[in-house]
Amino acid sequence: MRAASDHRSERAGLLAGIGLVFAASLAARLHGLGAKPLWLDEVITFTRAGRPLHGLVLDSLRNHHLPGFFVIERAALLLAPKAAQVAALRLVPALAGAACAALVFAIAWSAGGRSGAWLAGLLMAFAPLQVAFGQEARSYTLMMAPLLLALHGLLGLVRAPDAPCRRPWLNFGLGTAGALLVLPDALPWLAAATLAILAAALPRSRDRIGLLRRWVALNAALLLLVAPAYALLLLVPPQGPMAGFAWIPPPSASFLWADAASLYFMRDATMVTMRLLPPVLPGLAAAMALLAILGLWRLRRARAEALVLLIVWLGLPIALGVVSLVHPVMLPRYLLWSAPPFFVLAGLGIEALPPPARLAALPAAAAVLLFNLAPYYHAETKPRWDLAAARLAARATAGDVILASDGAAWAMLGHYDPALAPLVTQ
Repeated sequence: MRAASDHRSERAGLLAGIGLVFAASLAARLHGLGAKPLWLDEVITFTRAGRPLHGLVLDSLRNHHLPGFFVIERAALLLAPKAAQVAALRLVPALAGAACAALVFAIAWSAGGRSGAWLAGLLMAFAPLQVAFGQEARSYTLMMAPLLLALHGLLGLVRAPDAPCRRPWLNFGLGTAGALLVLPDALPWLAAATLAILAAALPRSRDRIGLLRRWVALNAALLLLVAPAYALLLLVPPQGPMAGFAWIPPPSASFLWADAASLYFMRDATMVTMRLLPPVLPGLAAAMALLAILGLWRLRRARAEALVLLIVWLGLPIALGVVSLVHPVMLPRYLLWSAPPFFVLAGLGIEALPPPARLAALPAAAAVLLFNLAPYYHAETKPRWDLAAARLAARATAGDVILASDGAAWAMLGHYDPALAPLVTQ
């Protein structure tokens, strides 16, 4: 009876925490949801979502995008009044971003850290870059949410690789399939998960052949499921401003630091140039690094779980870093799902404190994180094409030509004032 009561109490605590973290995260993303102007990526979403369904699908495939997210955005655009269209396009990413924070809470909770789960969830909820992507009309958070469900399942498999329970397998399969059908950026997840199984689960299994057989069968089924969608991506000839990666700058020390600082150390940065904005709390980056180290120490008796979190955190930036030696791809948007496992480790770092200190530290941490987030809402993190269009429209006269070095100028100026698009030349 006592064990059943404890189980019910723990489950109630888990569900309450998931709900509260989701609500706090959603509030952070809904605040000022439509305030910042659309930039190129979002204008592409806006334009594509306004097309007929067949045109939407074709334009998505030509730009190497899976169309599912844009079908959802088309529905949002059709249902929203004109004055609320920007917020409507960003609503699904905001909901998905809030779900990501709730899943980070659940992952840290499953690792045995109650206070750590709260801190991990708050880090994900109030990280400026995560809020920024939750307020962007793109599919990155919608891809990351099912991927975190898959991570939850993967950790369950590593914890008990021979257990008869099917839930971890189901969570991994459904989450991986969902992420792959939203965005190809999830493809490296298959390699990271397989490495985690080989390094962390296989040595703990008493039936290694059986575990490998089940793993191969599940991944083969997943690949067969998503193969038609990816075949279409390969068959449709690419075209359009976002069809390649030629616009990404080569990696440099300052660029890599900007990536790391914005992804893991709670710094805010511009969405296009990834220029770091002035730090609100200069010591926060060092505190995050210390918390992550303490989190690894906290998991010293659960080395398999720690190894999985390290692989999922570091595997993606290492892989993309190697690729970037040949062709640059190091951007926070492509590295976004490497941040949650870091936040789990950092959250678990609070478990190094004695229980009374944890209770005092959590409200203080929430206040610090909100204080650190507040400047984001007023910072110019996206290019102000709206202001440029308004100024040009006010000054342009018959016969004027707009010389632009930016290839996106015609699309952006034309979005805010269609009369300007024909005037743009390079």
